[in-house]
Amino acid sequence: MDKERKLIIAGNWKCNKTVAEALVLVGDLKRELAPVKEVDIVCCPPFTALDAVSKAILDSNIRLGAQNMGENGLGAFTGEVAAGMLKEFSVGYVILGHSERRQFQKESDALIAKKAAAAHAANIIPIVCVGETLAEREAGITNAVVETQLKGSLTGLTSEQVERTVVAYEPVWAIGTGKTATTAQAQEVHAFLRKVIGTLHGDTVARRVRIQYGGSVKPNNARELMSQPDVDGALVGGASLEVRSFADIIKNSI
Repeated sequence: MDKERKLIIAGNWKCNKTVAEALVLVGDLKRELAPVKEVDIVCCPPFTALDAVSKAILDSNIRLGAQNMGENGLGAFTGEVAAGMLKEFSVGYVILGHSERRQFQKESDALIAKKAAAAHAANIIPIVCVGETLAEREAGITNAVVETQLKGSLTGLTSEQVERTVVAYEPVWAIGTGKTATTAQAQEVHAFLRKVIGTLHGDTVARRVRIQYGGSVKPNNARELMSQPDVDGALVGGASLEVRSFADIIKNSI
């Protein structure tokens, strides 16, 4: 990781944890991670737990993230959650374009770009996810896939907004499978993504954008991954649901 960029490690709880369970987890994380100053720590519980977790972490070094949001403001959008609603709970980050939403909810790059713009308008930092499937990697088109996703998902954002956006590279074949991209594979794609950002918004912006790796991040591979020059943190799934593994990932990254 470049010293100019502060590590950001976010836990994506996905569709897990009741409110009571969420409070136990963040309570344990607060105690475990209280001394950590070198990492931006983000927890992304389900919508139902945002209010309770927001209150629980008020006096801590943990920041709150949401797992998704609608691209529109208030109005006749049944089932959606607007950025302004997230701000009510002091949400500072929102995950957008996760591969599961791209796959199951058929979210397009254009939709993700609209959501990213809405997030920035509400002063919420989007964590924009990109990543290739196993078939795409085996076909040798990883760079083409992630370039298309990144460019499409950042369309319409200003250079200043892009600089404040967090990009998460998540190879779909490594999410929840136990498979992890090698440090060389992760670094190669991260460097490529930074190069793409540079062509769109200049080297200064590219140098400042934080790019996370996501995909079976564990305590035992965190240090090696985070030591790569273009890897600026992690978006952690399953391992963020248990205090010991998530805390150890963070501590091993420093």
